[in-house]
Amino acid sequence: MSYRDRDNQPPLPKPYEFVPLPPGRPSTEPPAGHHRYREGYLNGMLTATIIARSPVHVASGLLEPTNNRQYPMAKAHFRTGGKPAIPGTSLKGCIRSIVEAITRSSVQVTRARELSQDYKAREIRERDRREQSARLDIAQRIFGALGYQGMVRFGDAALENGSTTIVPSVQLFRTHSESYNTYFDGREPRGRKFYMHGKLAQGSLPLEACPIESRFGLRMDFENIAPGELGLILIALGLGEKRFLPKLGGAKPACLGTIEVIDASLAALDTHAAYGEFDTAPETLELQPLLDAAKPQVLTMQLGKLADVLSWPREDRDCPDRNY
Repeated sequence: MSYRDRDNQPPLPKPYEFVPLPPGRPSTEPPAGHHRYREGYLNGMLTATIIARSPVHVASGLLEPTNNRQYPMAKAHFRTGGKPAIPGTSLKGCIRSIVEAITRSSVQVTRARELSQDYKAREIRERDRREQSARLDIAQRIFGALGYQGMVRFGDAALENGSTTIVPSVQLFRTHSESYNTYFDGREPRGRKFYMHGKLAQGSLPLEACPIESRFGLRMDFENIAPGELGLILIALGLGEKRFLPKLGGAKPACLGTIEVIDASLAALDTHAAYGEFDTAPETLELQPLLDAAKPQVLTMQLGKLADVLSWPREDRDCPDRNY
């Protein structure tokens, strides 16, 4: 079937769903800042292993020659130090979007002219109030905001085993502007969009990707972060009571980018003792107390919906190989 014939076919089911926005304003507080270490806050490092449950492709922006006769050129995968990797920016964006969805965090409005006047007025008032009082919502306090550096730093997660392969994926196009009703109910946004997992779609666009079962080393450094805030990150990594798998990188509608985080370990440094001692041993943190500390910040309905959207495995659905 040609791509022209594909376009004449009826649309396939959407590969995404929306996590609804909660009513009311985002909860805001002054950030911890970087000028001093706060009592009761945590500083240290999280390490874990990422396993690819579907091929992972994060584009480098380059086309590279391959050893594949059928696909002599392919969209290259991101590399760091010559090794395929998941960039820290992709990891941070993936985890931040989940934290925003399950907490009372603000929305970055990109189609504001299409929102209702009441909704826009609320957003403008809230933004002005935050700027005047230097108060940030919880996602901004953790990951940063304009003019404020966040409390976590994700390193590039380098591939630890095997090599990349060529995945023939589908041609993906930007959503048409006439899809207004897909994203809005009247003039109210439907929520935050997340792509579901499913069976990989096959196409003719060659992507260099890390195959299923590829393993990456994850490292995240944190400082001046509250226990509950660190717990939210653990939930977003899929380590909470409601299990789900995050999704990142390119070709998410075609079901690339499903990852699982395992073997998470947390090491905390006593920063006060570090000033008085030459060498201080880090303390191992248990995950469950941090997950419990995050519960007051979690929106139960939104977390349940997100866990349903990102549930895995999903052998019951095929990812679209054409227009949807």
